[in-house]
Amino acid sequence: MTRYLTGRFSFAATILALALLGAGCFGGGTKGPSGPNGGVWKTADGGQTWVNEKKYVSGPRVNNAGATFKVVSMAFDPEDHKTIYLATADIGVMYSLDAGNSWRQAPIAGVSRVESVAVDPKNKCTVYAAAANRMYKTKDCARDWKQIYFEPRSNISFTRIAIDWYNPTILYAGTSDGDVLKSTDSGLFWQKIKRVDGIAITGIVFDHTDSRIIYVATNGEGIWKTSDAGATWTQIKKQFGENYRDARRVIQLVIDPISEHTLYLVSKYGIIKSTDGGNTWTAFNLTSPPDTVKIKAMAIDPKNNKNIVYTGVSTLQFSTDGGKTWAAKKLPTTQIGSALLIDPIDTSVIYLGTTAPTKR
Repeated sequence: MTRYLTGRFSFAATILALALLGAGCFGGGTKGPSGPNGGVWKTADGGQTWVNEKKYVSGPRVNNAGATFKVVSMAFDPEDHKTIYLATADIGVMYSLDAGNSWRQAPIAGVSRVESVAVDPKNKCTVYAAAANRMYKTKDCARDWKQIYFEPRSNISFTRIAIDWYNPTILYAGTSDGDVLKSTDSGLFWQKIKRVDGIAITGIVFDHTDSRIIYVATNGEGIWKTSDAGATWTQIKKQFGENYRDARRVIQLVIDPISEHTLYLVSKYGIIKSTDGGNTWTAFNLTSPPDTVKIKAMAIDPKNNKNIVYTGVSTLQFSTDGGKTWAAKKLPTTQIGSALLIDPIDTSVIYLGTTAPTKR
């Protein structure tokens, strides 16, 4: 069995380009929604129209409490694009089995804020969650959860958890204090394989051709890269030079789903791109000047990497030419965009996670 992944995605054209047709899709002078309108929004036409997926199922009761969810991050089940997991800021893990049409709460006792959720790519009923100073696992499709790791320092939290797509028994996790942990037995035992002193880990992503190539993003020290599954590491920081200094504080790191060794880094500077595994970088020409943009999340069409979308505080930005030009759309909500997912099967379907604005 080869380690390299082939045929993961087709190169068919995407309907995401529809998002750029017709000026004023949401209407420049249209009054925004009122009342609870957070949680997850979904478009089935590439961003033209949006629906608030707010149905919450709790036992025999169904209500619209989904409109109050504060979404931290979102994840698809790699084997079932209709199954989606939410890490939320206040009510733990939420999940949908019907493409967002309804939501249920995962019964993880005592858990409120969850930073990251990861689904086993070869066993859809195995799911991991990172919450505060603990990590949890379910092996029965979110019915029962077990704590698999406890960090005794209560002021340290887990920020990311990621699963090796080639060998799902291998897991990686990052903390708010700069530790990178690895498990080779599905979370039974863990060891620290990297330390970035006092700097939060903000992302763990795998190269899509070789899962031994891993990029760990940080909030201040750029990126740490390993090509041997964590045995040795090199830092990607000086490669930013003086032009992209703010790129050292990584908000999000995105792997191109099609092109080899291509990654996108989101920071206060904006979006910069590398096509050689992080050795050299170029900047996207965004609609906001460098160092002023506030990007919360970014996603790339898995079938056509020319199609890119990112969300700021109040707008969505769409590109159909690989980031050369952009078209803005107002968010369909009074909340802040916090996460984005593009459906891997029907890429005209996009999910927007939202959270409440920060009170000052």
